[in-house]
Amino acid sequence: MKNKLFIGLFVSVFALYSCEKDELTLPAEVTLEFAMEPFHTETDLKINSGFDVDQGIITLEGLEFDGRREQGGDYFFARNFELPLQAELHSGSANQQVSFDVPQGVYNRIEMDLSLGMENEFALRLQGRFQRGPVDEIPVVFEYSFTERIRIRAKNQDDQEQIVLKKDQPATATILMDVPFMFQLVNPGMIQSAHTTTINNEEVILITIDHNTEIFNLLAPRLEKSIRVIIE
Repeated sequence: MKNKLFIGLFVSVFALYSCEKDELTLPAEVTLEFAMEPFHTETDLKINSGFDVDQGIITLEGLEFDGRREQGGDYFFARNFELPLQAELHSGSANQQVSFDVPQGVYNRIEMDLSLGMENEFALRLQGRFQRGPVDEIPVVFEYSFTERIRIRAKNQDDQEQIVLKKDQPATATILMDVPFMFQLVNPGMIQSAHTTTINNEEVILITIDHNTEIFNLLAPRLEKSIRVIIE
């Protein structure tokens, strides 16, 4: 009788464990989205100018997901896009929709590796305008044309690292460009004195490794820390 009771208890516990284990393998859908925080400076009365950056395009060759769960084991996957993923940060639109399934559960840490840019494709382009005097406005273009792989630790909407993914609650992973942080060291006076370039018969302040290099060298090292991933 005791043996039957023990076997019955073991079967019940095993069934409960199997059920919980099966629950932790169920997929939660995560959709990739894009956004940016625009940069704006108030008009500098000394030089009668203002500066805005409110448009951006990012190019991804691939991404990796590395998640550490409280239960059910960690989860990792990598994806390379057949066609480079190019998205407008200011509008959120992209040339393709990207979503992926990951096992549901409580993740204490999620890190995403983003492969930016590829051959003949820029990694990031930010655009804005500089108010040069009371009526004269000139476009400003920052372009980062190197391939770059950056690793970002994702956070939830409350800026916490613990993220809960559920099978019946589709989530979004938003790649957010923090432009104010990236341009924190650049003031309107620097833009005022920058060299201009003529593109398609239009005068432009172009910031690249070859144009206005001093400003580029202030921006480029801040690229990795200017990109965040928010999962909610």
